[in-house]
Amino acid sequence: MLQAKLCLSIILYGSIMLVLFGCDEPLEEKPEIFVPVQPEKKKKPDLSQAISKRIEGDAEGAIRLLRNLNEEFPNSQEILIQLGRSLADIKNHPLAAFRFEQAVSCGATKEIHLETAEAHLLAGDKANAEINFDKFLRHFPEEKDVWLTFARLLAEADKKTEAINAFSRVPDLCNHEDALTVANLFYDKKLWAQSARWFRESAKRENGISPKPLLGLLRISLIEQDEDQTESLCLAIEKTHPGSIDSSDISPEVSSLLRRRRLADLLDAGIPTDEQRVSVLAKALLSEVNPVKKRVVSSGSKLPPPTDAQENLNDIQSDISLSAPPSSPSLNLADAFAKPAEEEIEQSSLEKSRTAYLNSSYTQALYHAREALKANTADAEAWRLCSQAHFQLGEEREAEMTILEAIRHNPFDLVTRLDYLRIARETLPAKRYLAELEKSKELFPESTEILWELARRYHLVEKMPVTASILYNEVLKLVPESSGLYQQAKLELFKLQSL
Repeated sequence: MLQAKLCLSIILYGSIMLVLFGCDEPLEEKPEIFVPVQPEKKKKPDLSQAISKRIEGDAEGAIRLLRNLNEEFPNSQEILIQLGRSLADIKNHPLAAFRFEQAVSCGATKEIHLETAEAHLLAGDKANAEINFDKFLRHFPEEKDVWLTFARLLAEADKKTEAINAFSRVPDLCNHEDALTVANLFYDKKLWAQSARWFRESAKRENGISPKPLLGLLRISLIEQDEDQTESLCLAIEKTHPGSIDSSDISPEVSSLLRRRRLADLLDAGIPTDEQRVSVLAKALLSEVNPVKKRVVSSGSKLPPPTDAQENLNDIQSDISLSAPPSSPSLNLADAFAKPAEEEIEQSSLEKSRTAYLNSSYTQALYHAREALKANTADAEAWRLCSQAHFQLGEEREAEMTILEAIRHNPFDLVTRLDYLRIARETLPAKRYLAELEKSKELFPESTEILWELARRYHLVEKMPVTASILYNEVLKLVPESSGLYQQAKLELFKLQSL
């Protein structure tokens, strides 16, 4: 029994040893094969059916398809662009503009800014149209037709400097109304020589003769105290448009000048010395001129009789020739009043800077503004022009430093503050720019431009709809209901409420 147990122990021990040491070579491990997982291809929306419906004229059907696709593929710029175009096809311009804005925020190409601007413009939202035209033209400055539309929009918004800059890009495309607008913009800036030139351009580009350009020239001749030209212009205007001067605010000045210069002729014609109406005075003086003209007209002309319009134009040019040298040809009514370049008054450095800036000669504008600062280092307007020239030349740091100097010398000027905010938007961090907007709102609580910019900032950048809504409501309180800004603020409030 003992031997048997001993044998079993030996066998068990041997088995264990065999298991432990019996395999000299390790088991070969098979390498694991990793099969790369192919990323699932993103499905792209199929817009062919929707585009086909647009081509066929079924815009509403295209909109239904595109809205379904938009639910399936949210934030697809391709769908949003087609949706905006389809909405524009059915004249739903506010919603079209909204969809285009969404497409831009989703990374659509810069060209879409033009369609966005046009949709906003057709919707009556001129403020946002202006913003998108500006963004488009920053990338496509060669689009002259867009510049002209943008210039007209800026002029309507009373942004004088920006409008003049835009019109100066396309002077050859300006019609007589555009030329008249530019003339009035220069007039408001007290740049008389440039204003007179554009008044004459307006007269040249118009079919026929209207009193507006001539009245503009008349105002400038009064300012420059050129009495000979004032009298000639007065008689020319009253020849074709009797009563035009009487209905203007310069009537007292003109009538006073005529009575002073032509008192003897007026007394001979039986006109009372206290007569104030320019039309009456001019009629009496013109009747004295007519007999002289009749003596020089040949009675044996073989030419056909002139039309009424041509006869009026000839009469006016004859009137002008009475005060002009006989050898100077009068090919155009506006040219007849053009002053020789050497007679123009020498401009100050500040005026030269303004002129150079408006002509996009920013280096020259900077030079002349610095000349003005040499004469007066506290000239806030010169500092402002320096800043604007630096900014246009891409020198943002210098632009910021000089506009701050302008504010230091004139802290409560709204135009300077708005220029500063335009620069700050490009140079300051987002939070700092927002703080500057808030500070400007406190300084100028009645400024709709600052209030609108602040509302848009909270709406689109800060994503704070409640604050934006409050600010949009403040805009509604400040602007008249008939204005485009009022309608836009209402539209933005509607968008916020529908989110």
